[in-house]
Amino acid sequence: MNGKIEIRGCKNKDELLKVVNVCDLAFKKTPYEYFERHLLKDDTLSPEDTRILMIDGEILSSVQVFPRKIYLKGDIIDFAGIGNVATLPAKRKLGFAEMVMRDAINYMKAKDFRFSLLTTTIHRYYEKFGYKSLKRELIEMTNVSSKFYDQVRKFNREKDYESIKKTYLFYNQKSIGSLYRDLIYWESQFAFCGEEEKLFLVYEFDGYIIGYIRAVGENDTIKILEFAANIDYSKVFDVLVQSLCYQTGFTKVEIFLSESEKQKLLLKKYATKIDTDLMILFWGNKLTELQKLALIKENNINFWLSDFF
Repeated sequence: MNGKIEIRGCKNKDELLKVVNVCDLAFKKTPYEYFERHLLKDDTLSPEDTRILMIDGEILSSVQVFPRKIYLKGDIIDFAGIGNVATLPAKRKLGFAEMVMRDAINYMKAKDFRFSLLTTTIHRYYEKFGYKSLKRELIEMTNVSSKFYDQVRKFNREKDYESIKKTYLFYNQKSIGSLYRDLIYWESQFAFCGEEEKLFLVYEFDGYIIGYIRAVGENDTIKILEFAANIDYSKVFDVLVQSLCYQTGFTKVEIFLSESEKQKLLLKKYATKIDTDLMILFWGNKLTELQKLALIKENNINFWLSDFF
């Protein structure tokens, strides 16, 4: 192929818009607005976090690096997510994605991130970069009861925002895998996560929010994106799940839960499915062996879908 290959980070919003178009062309089944949300509405990102491969001024391939922080047994650890790995359909099988992916890994190392996470269904491709699959459990609940509760209502951002942030912090700060959220991240996540507003429910008792749940409805199934509570975790979870079923008319519910989360929620009737789509990459001596073991232990990491990159 003629022309000099240039690999670098984006310089401005115009280039980011071109990357959105590349992603849209590369993934026909994913709506344009998905890439628009994740690339343009996340204020935690700088333009250079989007890595691109260009020839003669045309962007042919891209990789998105997402700077994030994770809770790990009381510590807050910097890591980087990888997403929106895309190549124009006509330019595939020329090695472009691999080149820009290796650039992204070097970029993450230079930025001193401690490790990287990504989700994929093409595991072998990412294994050649050193990524390894993590085993998680997808909990599947069927024939869930539907019930209306006076104490449960739709989230009101103006009224509930501060309470939700405090509840999230209380519930997640001692976990392994939940993301640390500062103000910029909270604001950005509301813009990019793509939840259904009617399925963001809060449980209020004596004027105080004691728990909340966020979800989307898909193919007659409620997919829970996130849950947190201050007290009575199991009871609050049951009430909010039944309320979601009441709102949607669905009776099937799915949620990723680590072993510690399952113990918190005292779940009884459910089926499980092993999921390996989350992959992890370590480099250097950025983490202790105990920290690495905590992250790779089977079904030990709790990663909410609302934080998906």
